[in-house]
Amino acid sequence: MIARQLSYFAPAAVMSAWATVMLHTIASGHIKELLSPMFRSYVLVAAILLMLLSALYLFLYEPAAPTPALAPTGRLRQLGRWAMLLIPIIAASVLSPAAFSSSTVVKRGLDSTYQMPTWNTAGQANAKAVVNSDSNQIAPVEVTDLISISQKPDLIKSFDGRKVHVVGLFNGQGGSSLKLYRLIMWCCAADAQPMSIALSGNTTGDWKNDQWLDVVGTARFPSTLGHVVPEVEVDSIKPTQEPDEPFLSP
Repeated sequence: MIARQLSYFAPAAVMSAWATVMLHTIASGHIKELLSPMFRSYVLVAAILLMLLSALYLFLYEPAAPTPALAPTGRLRQLGRWAMLLIPIIAASVLSPAAFSSSTVVKRGLDSTYQMPTWNTAGQANAKAVVNSDSNQIAPVEVTDLISISQKPDLIKSFDGRKVHVVGLFNGQGGSSLKLYRLIMWCCAADAQPMSIALSGNTTGDWKNDQWLDVVGTARFPSTLGHVVPEVEVDSIKPTQEPDEPFLSP
């Protein structure tokens, strides 16, 4: 009797469990490390559908065909079925990392000359808005803004030498090349690409790789081997909290 009840509830329980994991990912904010904002609403829709499907399954359930003779029976069979269904769910919710490691970031490449997509009109508009902002004020910028500006000679001419305020993750690469980077998420964490700017000037401090830093300095756009590499000549640098959105979107 107990085995039959377990068989009855197992599929609905697993669908509900997956829905719960999705909803928990949204409620806890962990979804920010997994998906671009444009796709997050689909996770909520999927969770709701799984909940509805689990309820529909219970309503429409019919007993399955008899168990094959060689199949495990009793508690062993039920335990195996539940383990096969629930272990992936537990692993997905518990083992999912909250951030990229330094080695992953370096392997994906800390690019300062990455070509921002031409279709990204919002990013181009942001860069132009930064350039057209009050030159007497410190301009709050993202790493992507400086990279976008570095790809337009007219924007470089207008913005070179401006005081900027930028937040990002630190990477020392052995202390020889100091960079501030952000991960650009196109769709999900699997395609996240680190994009960086160089740091020079007053960078003194015991900074650790992947530490969030708040930097104020002067924007520079030196050219190296024909490539313009955006750089901030640092006036002040200090630790800061992770932003509400740890990933940037193109």
